[in-house]
Amino acid sequence: MQPVRTLARTTSRIARSLPVINRVLGSHDSLPLEERVVFVTGAARGLGAEVARQAHADGAHVALVGRRLEPLQKLAGTLGDRAAAFEADVTDVEALQRAADDTVATFGGIDVVVANAGIAPPDQTVATISPDDFERTVEVDLLGQWRTARATLPALIDRQGHILFVGSIYAFFNGVLAASYAVSKAGVEQLARALRVELVPHGVTVGIAYLGFIDTDLAADVFSQQHAAQVRQAVPGFLTRPITVADAAEAVLDGVQRRAARVTAPAWVGPMLATRGITTRLMDSILLHNADVAAAITGAETDSDSDGSA
Repeated sequence: MQPVRTLARTTSRIARSLPVINRVLGSHDSLPLEERVVFVTGAARGLGAEVARQAHADGAHVALVGRRLEPLQKLAGTLGDRAAAFEADVTDVEALQRAADDTVATFGGIDVVVANAGIAPPDQTVATISPDDFERTVEVDLLGQWRTARATLPALIDRQGHILFVGSIYAFFNGVLAASYAVSKAGVEQLARALRVELVPHGVTVGIAYLGFIDTDLAADVFSQQHAAQVRQAVPGFLTRPITVADAAEAVLDGVQRRAARVTAPAWVGPMLATRGITTRLMDSILLHNADVAAAITGAETDSDSDGSA
């Protein structure tokens, strides 16, 4: 991972040395984490917990935000000084606002927000997934990120900080059997792009992390589903090979400290994002003409008919 990020930083420096590119991309001071306040949602486990650990190790004060207080308090106790737990579901506007306000009261402000909380839907088609499951995914994965931004923006503006939305390759990959998740991540991309422009007058920078599959409980749950596993067989193996949580968190925090507009991990995501006009058409073509994908779709429909969930 380190050589890839070193190359990315070098390329960015070269690009910004060119006047035209620098005017387009803008130029911001770096944001070292020592003594900064980092607000992380979905911090009880997985990527959120690892981001909090690494930020804390770099000298940051970390606000651990999540639905269940007990695991957050346990993590805060493990980290020790400069860590505090705040209970808030990202679907609850008032609870999120309390978490943001309490973070400011505890640590004096917020410099960085990592909007990470998310869930994965069952492997169903648009026609067979229950409306509750579809809407719940969008509620958490898209609207939860918007609510997180709204709750923390005043504090971020006060510190001229940075917000990093945890996105996904599903922002531009085909979301077959995971449409609600893909819709949400595509929406998060547009949210980040709009905010990036809207917050320029306030000195706040905005980034999005396009992450591949990560070795977490969430990814394991997805791949354990029969129909999702069939789709996985249809695509090149490197696309679904998970990266470690530590590598993903390191990439996220490296992007935060550079105030990067885009963070990509693993290494293949950057080139595919840059050529998305080609790669998305190619991926669609693979999925459209693959027997495993067709079988997965048929299986999802059959299961839905048998359990009456459609």
